[in-house]
Order: sequence, then C-alpha cells, then structure tokens
Amino acid sequence: MAKDNFEVIFVLGPPGSGKGTQIKLLAEKLGYYHFISSKIGKNYVNSHNDLETLRQMDRYKKGLLWDKEWMFKVVKEKTEEFISDKDECKGIIYDGSPRTLYEAEKLYEFLKDKIGKENIKIIEIDVNIEELLERIEKRLICSKSSEHVYIKSEKLLPGISCPEGDGILQERDLDKKEIFKVRIEEYKKETLPGLDYLKKQHDVIVINGDQTIEKVHKDIWLALKQKKK
Repeated sequence: MAKDNFEVIFVLGPPGSGKGTQIKLLAEKLGYYHFISSKIGKNYVNSHNDLETLRQMDRYKKGLLWDKEWMFKVVKEKTEEFISDKDECKGIIYDGSPRTLYEAEKLYEFLKDKIGKENIKIIEIDVNIEELLERIEKRLICSKSSEHVYIKSEKLLPGISCPEGDGILQERDLDKKEIFKVRIEEYKKETLPGLDYLKKQHDVIVINGDQTIEKVHKDIWLALKQKKK
C-alpha cells in the first residue's frame, strides 16, 4: 500500500556532475533526508563482517560500483526504515542511487508500490565530459565530511582548515584521474542503462549541468515546482 505525503527524488548524472551539491541544497530546502548511497554502504560495511559485505569495500577503493544485488539490499533496507518513520522523515533525496539497471528496476518498483508513482521525482543533471574533467582536477573535500566540497583557489588549497567543519581540505581519492576514468566508464556501462529504463517508466527532468551551481539549483527548483502543480 502506498504511503501518503512521502516523496522521493532521484538525482542522476555522471561522476563530478555536481549531484551531491544540488542534493544537499534541495535536502536543506525541503527538509528531506540526504541519502548518500556510498556513505550508507560504508556504514553497512563497518557494521557487518560477512565475506560478501567485506568484498564491497575493495571494489569501492578501485573506483568500481558496489555489486548491484548487495547495493539494492542495503538501499532498500535503509529506505524502509525512513518510510516507516512517519513522524520524523517526510522524504528522501537519493545521492548515488540507482547506479545500475538492476537497482533502477528494483528500487523504482519498490518505491512505486510503497509510496505511489506520483510521489517519485527523477532529475538528470546533464554535463559535458570535458567539463567534468576540469571540475575534478579542481575539487577539494573536507577530511571529516565529504558533504563539504570546494573548488581550488588562492584561498582554498589542500591542507588548510575546512571553512565549514573541523577537518582539512584535501583531494578525494576517487577524483584521481586514473580512478575517475574508471568511474566514468562504469557510469556509461552500468548507470546509463538504468537511466534509460527510468525514462521509459517515468517523466525525467533534464537539467543543463554545465551552468553555475546557483543556476542549476534554480532550474531544478523551478522544474520541481511545476511538477507539483
């Protein structure tokens, strides 16, 4: 049975497209849970010691996606917790899910049954690959919180204190050029088929991600408001 007044939003796009930044802005504005799949997966790995789960961290460090069946199990389990929490959580914005055709099919059908198709919104951030490579070379994150993301400048350099937290700014391991290329190929091979599937099942809002953060956010917000009419 569908749960009323609970909304989920998928924000999809290639690595480096700014999904995390846009999701953070949306989550704060809507009061929704920022569901970071990689973080949920790592927390699961740290709290479970079965061989299948331990194998996932090795894949992650190589820039490979989690095994699709394992990832869906973890995402579904955590999602059910939030849907059952009627008082505290009124919505989820997924950051990193779905990342495979398998997960797209399974997660979409699961959510359609749980909350209703009308309460699912899907956004694609479309960016140029060359633009992505430039972004990655300049990106810095906080050592204590991956949600604090910055662009290198004269004032923002590796090794200085994070302006928003108590960590140190550093380059992310997954942003190293050789690993990033693997991630892009994984996106093309694994995630794009899932996005194509969703486009056949549901209206997808396509946003030009080659714009400024502010303009991308404005376009997303306007599109979501139009969907609610």
